[in-house]
Amino acid sequence: MKLSLTKSITGFAAISAILITAACANHSHDDGTGHMHGENHMSAGDGQHDHHKMMQEKHMGDTGGHGHMGGEMKEGMHGGHHGEEHGAHGGHHGGSLAGNPGQENDVDRVINVEANDAMRFVHKPFNIKNGETIKFVISNKGAVPHEFAIGTKDEHMEHGKMMMNNPNMHHGPGGNAITVAPGKTETLIWTFEEAWEVEAACNIPGHYQAGMHSPVKFRP
Repeated sequence: MKLSLTKSITGFAAISAILITAACANHSHDDGTGHMHGENHMSAGDGQHDHHKMMQEKHMGDTGGHGHMGGEMKEGMHGGHHGEEHGAHGGHHGGSLAGNPGQENDVDRVINVEANDAMRFVHKPFNIKNGETIKFVISNKGAVPHEFAIGTKDEHMEHGKMMMNNPNMHHGPGGNAITVAPGKTETLIWTFEEAWEVEAACNIPGHYQAGMHSPVKFRP
């Protein structure tokens, strides 16, 4: 009886030990699995977060780059357009096949010119020597602005097209054209070079067509 009880206790203890060991193993496995799953979850979360962050940075970079390039393109186009406009402006208001702006110290003689609303220039004939520097003194006797410009006929035609697009264009000193306000007097100094069909003209829209141009004749 005693021996049977001892065997029973020993057997129960062995079974208990086996159950406890199995339970510990299962717990350890669960912990390990849970721990690994947690790490995997975190890694996946981190990976997704990093991927999302990279996509945001890429989008921002693309947008920023596009904006920057767009700005540069716009500015470049704007700079290019401005340069062309300025160049065209300088070409028509500076030099000409008929000569170049002159200096006060180089003036050979003065010619007085009256501009009126009958669309005429009133003056002595423009008989000019090649290389001569003339100071034109232009008085506007009319009630509307007039222009006094030196150039070839073709240059006046081209300049007239510009004036059609911008009829309020104003010409200051130092070029081949000067705008004269009503009742005002302006000067234009010009060193002539002999060329074909040189004229003094007003290219304000309608004025040239109404007859406001005078020929320049070159003499020996």
